[in-house]
Amino acid sequence: MNKKIRKAAILGSGAMGSGIAAQLANAGIRSFLLDIVPKELNEAEKLKGISMDSPAFRNRIAEANKALLLKSKPSALMDKADADLITVGNMKDNLTWLSECDWVVEAVPENLAIKKAVLQQIAPYITPGTIVTSNTSSISISSIAAEMPLEFRQYWLGTHFFNPVRYMKLLEIIPGQDTLPEVITSMADFGERVLGKGIVYAKETPAFVANRMGLWEGPSVGRLLLELGLTVPEADALTSSAIGRRGTGIFGLFDLVGIDITVASSKVVQDNVEDSIEKEIFSLPDFCQQMYTKGMLGNKTKGGFYKRVGKEKLVINVNTLEYSPIKPVKFDSLDAAKKEKTLTKKLEVFFESDDKAAQFVWRHMKGLFLYAASKIPEVSDDILNIDRALRWGFNHAAGPFELWEGLDLNKYIARMESEGDVIPAWVKEMLAAGINSFYKSEGGIEYYYSIPDKKYVAITHKPEVIVLKELKEQNKAILENSAGTLYDIGDGVICLQFNTKSPVITGELIEIMQLSQKELDKNWDGMVITGSGGNFCMGEDLKQLMFYVEQKKWDTIEKFVKLSQDTYIANKYSEKPVVAVVQGSALSGGCEIAMATAAIQASGETYMGLTEIGVGLIPAGGGIKELTMRALQRIEGTAAHPSDFLLSSFQNIASANVSTSAKEAIKLGFMKPTDRITLSDDHLLADAKTRVIELNNKGYGKPISRPFSVVGAKNVSMFKAGSRHMMEAGLISEYDWYLSCRIVDVMGGGSISKGVMINEQYMLDLERECFMSLLGQQKTIDRITHMLTKGKPLRN
Repeated sequence: MNKKIRKAAILGSGAMGSGIAAQLANAGIRSFLLDIVPKELNEAEKLKGISMDSPAFRNRIAEANKALLLKSKPSALMDKADADLITVGNMKDNLTWLSECDWVVEAVPENLAIKKAVLQQIAPYITPGTIVTSNTSSISISSIAAEMPLEFRQYWLGTHFFNPVRYMKLLEIIPGQDTLPEVITSMADFGERVLGKGIVYAKETPAFVANRMGLWEGPSVGRLLLELGLTVPEADALTSSAIGRRGTGIFGLFDLVGIDITVASSKVVQDNVEDSIEKEIFSLPDFCQQMYTKGMLGNKTKGGFYKRVGKEKLVINVNTLEYSPIKPVKFDSLDAAKKEKTLTKKLEVFFESDDKAAQFVWRHMKGLFLYAASKIPEVSDDILNIDRALRWGFNHAAGPFELWEGLDLNKYIARMESEGDVIPAWVKEMLAAGINSFYKSEGGIEYYYSIPDKKYVAITHKPEVIVLKELKEQNKAILENSAGTLYDIGDGVICLQFNTKSPVITGELIEIMQLSQKELDKNWDGMVITGSGGNFCMGEDLKQLMFYVEQKKWDTIEKFVKLSQDTYIANKYSEKPVVAVVQGSALSGGCEIAMATAAIQASGETYMGLTEIGVGLIPAGGGIKELTMRALQRIEGTAAHPSDFLLSSFQNIASANVSTSAKEAIKLGFMKPTDRITLSDDHLLADAKTRVIELNNKGYGKPISRPFSVVGAKNVSMFKAGSRHMMEAGLISEYDWYLSCRIVDVMGGGSISKGVMINEQYMLDLERECFMSLLGQQKTIDRITHMLTKGKPLRN
């Protein structure tokens, strides 16, 4: 069974329900978003004369929650226009819509009786074979559907998304006692391939996997704070990036999600676990309950563990519940850990220190590890599911077993035993067998320790997924230098991967691109270009650029810019298709590399933009040229003035606009409407390869570079005037205006009159000439220096 989901219904339009609807819309899938009918008219409805029979009244709750999607920050929708894919209704008048759906997901409040009633209510409208799921975070899946017929229960399971749905990778799949295996597989495939989620298979245990492990953290931190006499800011500093967690720290997170939610979530686990000791483990400290009772719920009440008074941020004293100014956090172990670059080294600093912070980190981390290890196989059969659940659902940099990689596990297990801790038998058995790590990498394949098998087992992926690390171990690397590696990924397609996590454009990167182009021309049918880690390419190497500026090596800089231009345009006019695989950030030159390809296959979370103005420069790798040409192509056949189409391109460059999704990158012009989007990052490379093959099957040939008519300075002069008004209004600096004028000069074609035919090389020469002239401006040098030292733009 591989059920195709073309239309879905979500019952319950709250944060989770509307978030699921938004993610379906992001994937191009239509949905019905239904909620209850309000009990009575509100004052606004009475004033408008709306009756209780009106859809405006009856659909009010779902309509209001859909409206919130358009205001949410960060946005739940990748393109707000996709809100049209969501049709709102109510659960009295519109249940017949369910018969049109391939999937119905229940997302009503976490109350067993309510969920049971909803299933009884919708059952008459469900077409046989329709998959129905619950988004419950803790209630037994089988108990919800216990009174439903077998045919219903066979297509019933849990699909637990995490909030915010768009950004959190985790999707827990929880089968019921009667769920058909093919239904489980089908929903897991849909969640991964179409919605872009990472799948964790959970059992019907309290809070499943992620929340069972993740909710352990709050009570642990609360107890340690009291036992060690820490302040709230100190505990937050020790539960943030210092140990690979979210930047807010645990109490900052409580304020964000709401202390009422924190108390309720912990109580759900506490009420449902049977062991008395475990019930105590999930007991939050008294100060949390007191804050809940007093309505001190966090950001939603403008006061929780932190609150702002004017511009000052205050913090609560958990003993008195009074607020006072935040004092600086100072621990030797914390300061030392912050200097380390890897999580392993950070943890080692804490584990080998003995101040109060080190004691806290050791006790907290060993506690999580021991709890997780003790819950196998009750909660999960393997360590992989637990680690993934905390990484994907709680944004931990490493799960409770992964975090020991690179550390002396035997040493620290012995320390736990010396402190009186009980080590789960399977851990001792693993170590006794000479296996000293929960994970290993061999031959490019990642392995995890399987408890039932008592040995390492390969971490598998779907056959179509391309893993470059594996290909390297299989001797599929063709070319390599410090900046990139070229792989044979099969079917006549090669893949150039930039080697560094956040690659910048260097001589070595240009060199490997040119070598790859030659290899493509000689021996292959097409090529894809991809980044490494989270980003495609961050643009120019500013350190290298400043070095040459300080040495006054102007010829060297100009030759490099010209070489970069030639390399990018060679991709564009290759005899064989070159496809850019863009995910994460593709900024400045990285954006230009991607734009100068036959096609882009982009991750949904793609952030593209020409941001050079932030460092006092303009795009010089073809960015202005490409946006100008694309705008002019849209003008053809219309009576529009050139400025009508060029204005948005100018604004995107002059304002350094960066897309917040791949869909927005299309709207901004950095991607073409024919470019494609993949929500699953795991499948991104395979989809790009497929795109290359499709282009060839359609008879791909070298594009023709045609001359085009220059816009002329007069046709874009109003852009300069508009920017000047912004400067005079204090919205941009004088130097921003100066840079904007230089961008306009290039877009307009320099000094050439309107209508004169030019080619792409002419505009590339204009870009390069302007770029070089700006390097002679002190304010540009100041901007570059500020970016290198402060990591953010200077608007001088």
